[in-house]
Amino acid sequence: MANLNFGNLISLSAVGGSGISTEWRRWIAENLLLRIEPPVMLDLLVKNGIQADTAIREIQEAMNHPYVQAARGCLDAAPRAGAPSNSEARVAKRDWVLEIYRRSARQGSANGQVPHVSKPSRQQFLDQFYSQNRPVVIEGVMNDWPAMTRWTPDYFKSRFGDRVVEVQANRASDANYEANSVKHKKEMPFGEYVDIVEAIGSSNDYYITANNDGKNKENLKELWEDIILFPDYLSENDPKGRGFFWYGPQGTVTPLHHDLTNNFMAQVRGKKLVRLIPPYDLANMYNYRHCFSRVDLDRVDYDKYPQFKNVTVLDVELHPGQALFLPVGWWHYVRGLEISITMTFTNFVFDNDFYSSYTTYGDL
Repeated sequence: MANLNFGNLISLSAVGGSGISTEWRRWIAENLLLRIEPPVMLDLLVKNGIQADTAIREIQEAMNHPYVQAARGCLDAAPRAGAPSNSEARVAKRDWVLEIYRRSARQGSANGQVPHVSKPSRQQFLDQFYSQNRPVVIEGVMNDWPAMTRWTPDYFKSRFGDRVVEVQANRASDANYEANSVKHKKEMPFGEYVDIVEAIGSSNDYYITANNDGKNKENLKELWEDIILFPDYLSENDPKGRGFFWYGPQGTVTPLHHDLTNNFMAQVRGKKLVRLIPPYDLANMYNYRHCFSRVDLDRVDYDKYPQFKNVTVLDVELHPGQALFLPVGWWHYVRGLEISITMTFTNFVFDNDFYSSYTTYGDL
């Protein structure tokens, strides 16, 4: 991208402060790397109260900054004068391959759909879904679970009411509640938590999640006697493989992110909306903080995140008795449509160690 001559745009400077936050500087750099044209960025910055001359200066300084130029050089598909060699353009070629998958998938009749199947064999599941990194809802695999009938508020309170559990609390006070989950850990009797969940109505303030697993798996250990692993897909030899317990009111949200393993989401009570985005849309996801996206899927700001217009979102409404296979790398957002209990599993009989090869750099 050549340097732009902003010319008389300075005269359009809005009245206001001359400062610009670190977050906006990060946004400018990120969008330059995504090939968003500077005038588009300038318009949004001015709309957000930043003076035009300040915005122009910041954009120009970002374009000329050696760090940004080096990053752009590594993303270019071919070398330029003074740019890194083709070996440093591998990231761009990887993005090209992802784009092949993205455009090819959109041409199929099943694009945008998650299939529902009835208990495929181990080999069918491996061949058609696990090895293909393809989500699927499996019906009928939880019919023999005692949890499907036992796990009621009365059962929880009568058997486990005095047990101290760890929960996520005060999430509504923090826009980054999921990334900051450690700060929101709180302990209380399980019976007290059950009363909160059953009475609070629609709320994202309280939730028991996999982040509370360390304490709860021990203090509620008898609960795991009420579930039966899927022997065709999951291993019973993994001591950590008894699954993760999720319990919360209507309105709980897990924001947009991806996992580092394949997962099963087995729905015991209530309905959940799971919104999925394929991993080949990575370049459009505004990834930050390890595995999270900056995009709020409830209120997508397409001015701020224009590349997100290119993604494909697949909606799945998960009902009790259904298990969703959530492949590694797929972005997902989850909302509780009702009071909800879910078990999740990662102990597949197939290779599921994608964590060891995952590397992060800074906020990524």
